[in-house]
Amino acid sequence: MRILINGLGIALLLLPTGPVHASSKYQTTLVPNLTGTHPGFSASGSSIKIQNGKVTGKIKGVVDGTGNRVTASNYSVHVSFTELNMGTNGSITVSFNLTNGNASFSQDATAAFSAAGATTGDGIAIDGVRVMDNMMNVIGGGGVVD
Repeated sequence: MRILINGLGIALLLLPTGPVHASSKYQTTLVPNLTGTHPGFSASGSSIKIQNGKVTGKIKGVVDGTGNRVTASNYSVHVSFTELNMGTNGSITVSFNLTNGNASFSQDATAAFSAAGATTGDGIAIDGVRVMDNMMNVIGGGGVVD
C-alpha cells in the first residue's frame, strides 16, 4: 500500500501485492475433413471456445454420406491438451445430439484440467480438436479452411 500526500489532502492508493490472473480463451472454427464432401458439415457457423474452464460451441449443416441432414445422438468434440507447467496431458470429450444437422454444446472442463494437474493461472495448450460422428469416425477438427 502507498500513501500519497499532496497539497489538497491525503489519498490512499491500493495496489495488488501478488500476480493478477486474467481470463483468456481458446477459440477456433470447426472445419470438416474435406469441404463440400459427404459426410461432413459446414465450417461457416461451426466453432468451439474454451474459456473459464468451460467448453462451448456449435456445429452447423452436418450431413451423412448421401448428403442428408443428420438427426442423431452421440456426436462429440474431443479436445486434447497439455498443462504447460508440468507437461502433463489430458482430454475432454463433449457429446451432443444433432437435430436437422445442427447442435450446440457446452460442458464444464475444470475436472479434466484438474486431473492433468492444472491449477488457477496455469497455461494450457490445446493440442487438438476432433469432431467425431456417432460411429467414432473423425469428420473434422479445429482449424481453418484453405
